[in-house]
Amino acid sequence: MSRSMVIDEIDLEIVRHLWDGRKPYADIASKLGVTTNTVRNRVNKMIEASVLEIIGLIEPKAIAGHYAAFVTFKVDPAKVAKALEQICEIKGVNGVACVSGGFDIVADVLFNEEYTHEKFLFEELPKVEGLKSIETHFVVKSINWQTRYVL
Repeated sequence: MSRSMVIDEIDLEIVRHLWDGRKPYADIASKLGVTTNTVRNRVNKMIEASVLEIIGLIEPKAIAGHYAAFVTFKVDPAKVAKALEQICEIKGVNGVACVSGGFDIVADVLFNEEYTHEKFLFEELPKVEGLKSIETHFVVKSINWQTRYVL
């Protein structure tokens, strides 16, 4: 959970530069006209407030036998919060969110030859309370999309 924190324009510029997570703070500071300590302190504050996480991402198709999908869920309205928590804990799930539109929840899920979509459907999803229906949207091609490796 993020603590209350207001992100200002300098914070946003730092985050934009951190898209390359290996970029030195000194380089970011130079481009923004602030000190290296200012960048370091702001990054640390954002991490502590859980509004920023610096992680490595992968393109699933670059790893043999891996594939990704966005899985959408319709859920009993009284059980959306519980289902959100339960889906978040399932193996292979990178992230989950409540959404507007035709579905209540969407999850970014990573699969491989050992942890298949079939196992996800028939072993994991029956444990989730309040599911009415699901749709799986497999990633067949992407541009500038990567995900965490969670398997």
